[in-house]
Amino acid sequence: MSTRLFDPMQHPEWISTQSAEWHDRIALESGVYSYPWKSEFDEPRAEIVLASQIAACLNENARVLDVGCGHGAFTKQFAGMAEEVVGIDVIEGYIATANAETAGSVAFHSVDALKPLPFHDNAFDVIYTKKGPWLFDNGLEEGHRILKPGGMVLGLYHCGTDGGFRELFKGLYHPLPDNHLDELKVKFELQLSESNLETSELRLFEEVEYLSRPEDVLIKKCFGQKDTLKALVWEKCLKDVEDIFNQNCTSRGLRVINYHALLAGRKGD
Repeated sequence: MSTRLFDPMQHPEWISTQSAEWHDRIALESGVYSYPWKSEFDEPRAEIVLASQIAACLNENARVLDVGCGHGAFTKQFAGMAEEVVGIDVIEGYIATANAETAGSVAFHSVDALKPLPFHDNAFDVIYTKKGPWLFDNGLEEGHRILKPGGMVLGLYHCGTDGGFRELFKGLYHPLPDNHLDELKVKFELQLSESNLETSELRLFEEVEYLSRPEDVLIKKCFGQKDTLKALVWEKCLKDVEDIFNQNCTSRGLRVINYHALLAGRKGD
């Protein structure tokens, strides 16, 4: 019988991932929303898939909005491809980092994307988000207001990690539903259908990642958590995680699969 590991999500200090408190902690500690564990990927990475889709929509006259831009590293790569690139995020610590080193035509602002946006009508040719708010959900008008007729919308969402990973580290990680991918397909197809876009497309795909070291299993789980909880997880789990990792890793590390959804749509002319 496989070892059942300590579950930090049951501890009272656990902070829900992607919550405002979680993001505030990360921004305070480092100022950047960047994964701290060591790993390598098979190509293409999910972010490269999104970046290529965005780049294909750009020209020297394009105006682009990144919704939920974090500390701006992804946003800045489009500085030389468009007339204006704007990144917004509700976490002020991320925006402070983004503005510490601006690049060309890129600007960053602290904005709550779920409230009225400080942009004029038909301001942008392309609106995209990487794990941030989708401005075209049913009932939201701001996305349509600020997107030009014929404008493009793109969204990339991380939808969990598995590929046997969760079974290896029971307790520390919880299993995904057996019909996880089917549920994702239904969820995002409904989201697109309610977005009132002229055309839309959903792509679900896998990204292969190799975690480099046993401690990266723990770092991944405890990203954004308090140091006291991290210390407890290391104390209770590291030895067992080392054994499991070493029994199952490849020459590149421990293979895991990240699931992603790429949403694309076009506003009518």
